[in-house]
Amino acid sequence: MKFERTKNSSRNIIYGIANRIVSILFPFIIRTIIIKVLGEEYLGLNSLFASILQVLNLSELGFGTAMIFSMYEPIAKDNEEEICALLNLYRKIYRLIGVGILFVGLSLLPFIKYIISGSYPKDINIYFLYFLYLVNTSISYLLFAYKKSLLTAHQRSDLIEKVGVSVRIVISIIQLILLIEFKSFILYVISNIVCTVTDNIICSILVDRRYPQYRCRGILNKAVTLVIAKRVGALAFQKIGNTVSTSLDNIIISAFLGLSTVGIYGNYCYIISAITAFLTLIYGAITAGIGNSIIVETKEKNYRDFNKLTFINAWIVGWCSICLVCLYQPFMMIWVGSSLMLEFTTVILLVAYFYITLIRKIVQTYKDADGMWWEDKFRPLVGCGINLIFNIVLVSKIGINGVIISTIISYFFIEMPWETNVLFKNYFQKSELIYYFKLVIYTVVICLVGALTYYVCSMVPGYGVICFISKIIVCVIIPNVIFLIISFRSTEFQYVFGMAKRLIIKKKLA
Repeated sequence: MKFERTKNSSRNIIYGIANRIVSILFPFIIRTIIIKVLGEEYLGLNSLFASILQVLNLSELGFGTAMIFSMYEPIAKDNEEEICALLNLYRKIYRLIGVGILFVGLSLLPFIKYIISGSYPKDINIYFLYFLYLVNTSISYLLFAYKKSLLTAHQRSDLIEKVGVSVRIVISIIQLILLIEFKSFILYVISNIVCTVTDNIICSILVDRRYPQYRCRGILNKAVTLVIAKRVGALAFQKIGNTVSTSLDNIIISAFLGLSTVGIYGNYCYIISAITAFLTLIYGAITAGIGNSIIVETKEKNYRDFNKLTFINAWIVGWCSICLVCLYQPFMMIWVGSSLMLEFTTVILLVAYFYITLIRKIVQTYKDADGMWWEDKFRPLVGCGINLIFNIVLVSKIGINGVIISTIISYFFIEMPWETNVLFKNYFQKSELIYYFKLVIYTVVICLVGALTYYVCSMVPGYGVICFISKIIVCVIIPNVIFLIISFRSTEFQYVFGMAKRLIIKKKLA
């Protein structure tokens, strides 16, 4: 069982990485083409509408997460009837969600121009453009998206990733042709709709072939329905807070600072999002395995695993943070030029936001795997409220930096300690002080190593490609060598080293 969990997680990560590479590389090329051919205001529109529709996605309110979690037990027990009833309920709810998003989105059409400060491209109908984004969001719920839950719950999200890679490559090539040859942003957005429809249809056919025994039929008993309703209720609070905190940033920047600023800020956020996508892939791939481990293993065993995963996460997130500090500005200089760059102080704040966001992920992953959403249901709402208040106050005083500082304050002082306390109090039943002590040690080491690495990188002059490659080499070698020297004798490192050795030996034998 343990080997099967590891195998599924590894497979999900491998194919997920392939999909993320395609999903990052092609949009990066497309984003560059949009900047060069159309201008940064188009990127601002893209970021703004994506943020608005992310808020509209609150109508899902975490129902998908609750349904996938509810499938873990019946799948483990091979309870076909309950899985079919869950799938039936899932389909009904998702269809209602799709229609709801479309209806609410259309009602917002008259107000679109009021959340754009300053000018916007005059050669494009912003209302029709917004409508296309709206259709792309709602159609996913209306076309078989519920079936993907079966693959995720069976720890076969690698199949979803394979389909995503194939569809994204084809559509991205078409998008490049549309942008370069026709210079049409509208056709580019329409092609995104085609991508969504194609992906959902292929995944639906794949699920039907792989799990022909599962069909939308039957009704859940009252007890199971009440449990799901409670989970959805808790997740509703979670999703409202989390989504509003992240999505309102672009909306506030657009309303106060204009579309061009949204586009420039979006370029920086795109880099963070690309790295986060890779790391989130790992968290998502291990969630089902952790959920299974929580059911079959002891709390002490899971606590030891938690500490090991925290160590691995700190190493990876710390290294990524150091790379961002050292490489962000040189990369942006090569990519978009000095006229579309932010101040270095903003870069430091963005890296701090990135670090705080991802260093919490192991706690969040264990909470999600255990279905622990009700216990801190008000946390995201409180965090969101604090974030929103500081956003409105600070954005007019210090601009973009105020938006980032607001998020950091809400995450560091409200959300992080709250969710950590809930996990340790309700599941591990231990004090979280040792966990915090380790995080402080990890963070201090990362900051010191980061300062040294930045100093060495600053000795490399210029902003050219050769200079950038030289700095990459510095960032790969110095932090990881120092981390290795410091942690070589630790229990956590020995665990990681032993696991890597076992995987290599198994691969050679295979």
